[in-house]
Amino acid sequence: MSEHTNKQDALDADEATTAKLLKLAGQRPEVPQDAERRVYASVHAEWQKATSLPEGQQLYKRVQNEWRDELAQRRRQRWYMPLALAASFALVVAVVLQSGPSPLAPQASVATVVRVLGNPSAGSLPAVGAEIFVGDRLATTDDAGMSIRLAGSGSLRLDENTTLVAQAGGRFELLQGRVYVDSGDLIYRDTKLAIETPYGTVTDIGTQFVVASGADALELAVREGRVDLSGNTASVTAVAGERLQVQASGEVVTYAIAAHDDYWAWTTDLAPTFDIENRSLLDFLRWASRETGRELEFEDEELRMAAMRTDLHGSIEGIALLDAIETVVATTTFHYRIDPDRIVIQR
Repeated sequence: MSEHTNKQDALDADEATTAKLLKLAGQRPEVPQDAERRVYASVHAEWQKATSLPEGQQLYKRVQNEWRDELAQRRRQRWYMPLALAASFALVVAVVLQSGPSPLAPQASVATVVRVLGNPSAGSLPAVGAEIFVGDRLATTDDAGMSIRLAGSGSLRLDENTTLVAQAGGRFELLQGRVYVDSGDLIYRDTKLAIETPYGTVTDIGTQFVVASGADALELAVREGRVDLSGNTASVTAVAGERLQVQASGEVVTYAIAAHDDYWAWTTDLAPTFDIENRSLLDFLRWASRETGRELEFEDEELRMAAMRTDLHGSIEGIALLDAIETVVATTTFHYRIDPDRIVIQR
């Protein structure tokens, strides 16, 4: 069978298939005359434009027009895309800004609890390690107390039956009771620490001192450094060794008080624990003498230098301060004695 015959058979099969499809489709409706006229007019106009120029010019003109149309479309796309992205970005920003206020940054703590005495559940006392924030109210009851370490430096110690409220800017409000302030061992350093009381504001000038607020009077006792009281009825300054009572009437009564007086004994029980690990014996003894209000004395300067070169290890957590001195010194070759007003280190 020849190739021509195969092609003819294929054409005959296609025609038969087309005929069947036309028969199944049925008779088509006639094209409306107005539609026919519009199609004719459009085709005729295009034919006139195509035949108005020589054939070569017609082809060149058509290619040129198509090239210009494509170039213009690319330029439009190149401008539309950045504009579209900018509009999308502006929309996202608007949605974010209008979706509501952003979450506030976490509030920084003003202090951390380092020691609690008594039953914490009996008052409003957090556990050791808890952070104190502005507005927190701390309240101790009978036979309870606590010590907090300030975020900057120093510590506050609350005696029993004391209520203290943390405020912003290194300020605390003492509603009742007694609080001990230790702002560090740099005397006359301005720490901006202030205790507000019903009698006025007590400002710390690098000190160790007590503020006690009662129903009839305010008491100030300065162990080290200086404090200033600015009140409505009296403005006074107290220095180390002075104990003042400021009456509601404005009258001020002054007494003398030693740094090692029994008046300070309750503060020792609440002292933050000193971490002795890898610290020198001299560092520990300086801390212990300051906490007890006693002078530190060495028999000679050579002994002081030896204490500075002696490293300590272990922990004194949970040991009373005087017992801690005995325990630590016993691990060394040094000896000591405690007098009423000093700690003496001997060979």
